[in-house]
Amino acid sequence: MKYEKLILISPYGKEPEERKKGFLRFCKENSFDHEVLESMDGRTVKQGEVYFVTHDRHLIQLIKQSEKFNLKLGNNIGIVSFNDTDLKEVVAGGITTISTDFSLMGKDMARMVLDRTKEQKENPSQLIIRKSL
Repeated sequence: MKYEKLILISPYGKEPEERKKGFLRFCKENSFDHEVLESMDGRTVKQGEVYFVTHDRHLIQLIKQSEKFNLKLGNNIGIVSFNDTDLKEVVAGGITTISTDFSLMGKDMARMVLDRTKEQKENPSQLIIRKSL
């Protein structure tokens, strides 16, 4: 609630459409001002905004801009990245992530291959809060 606007940076056609739909639904249901961008090109970070990023290139741009304009992550601006990695655990004091359970996904896929079955299954995700939010 300390942020005024939520911004999803999601390159067109390269990310699941469901992620964008879920973001828009969440913003609407919770009355958040929001925006969806395809990239950070020509965009300057602003205090009071939270950026949801799908690509590490955009994550790096956000971190560089926040440093350039003396905006403190988790205080003046927020960042949430998708798909946790060891790097996101340590860069800039820690980046908050939303990540699917890749281990479970691999096990389910291996089981389907071995059993010669097909199914559509939702894989659980987890929010890992770190200093960037």
